[in-house]
Amino acid sequence: MNNKKAQGLSTNAIILIVLGVVVLVVLIIGFYAGWEKVAPWIKPENNVDTIVQTCGMACSSNGVYDYCNAEKELFDNKGEIKTTCYVFAGEPTLSSKYGVEKCPSLCSEKACSELMINQKEGDTTLDDGTYNLSSLATEPNCFIN
Repeated sequence: MNNKKAQGLSTNAIILIVLGVVVLVVLIIGFYAGWEKVAPWIKPENNVDTIVQTCGMACSSNGVYDYCNAEKELFDNKGEIKTTCYVFAGEPTLSSKYGVEKCPSLCSEKACSELMINQKEGDTTLDDGTYNLSSLATEPNCFIN
């Protein structure tokens, strides 16, 4: 019994075990922390349907914060827009383009300075703004470039 030797692990087996552990760790981090943090270049072409469904669910479940205050980042082939479901549904250009449903009983009108698109505040002095938020604001002329 003293002369018997145990079979050792080959170099290939050790390399495969290490690679397997690395892949497992990356998968765990990706599912736990989110894939945009692990691999920011992995991004779907658009998330319009996801935003429309999320806003619809917030409306149907009376999720005031999710619908009125929580910023959503919508991206399509033309760029990114970061704002709330309230603005997506209430601003005429965005609502007709993306089809987010209105939830009028959920949110009350806000001051123009509280409404944001891409982290830009509303301004009542503009007369040719890109986004017209007048129907959502307490002021009659509320626009965001």
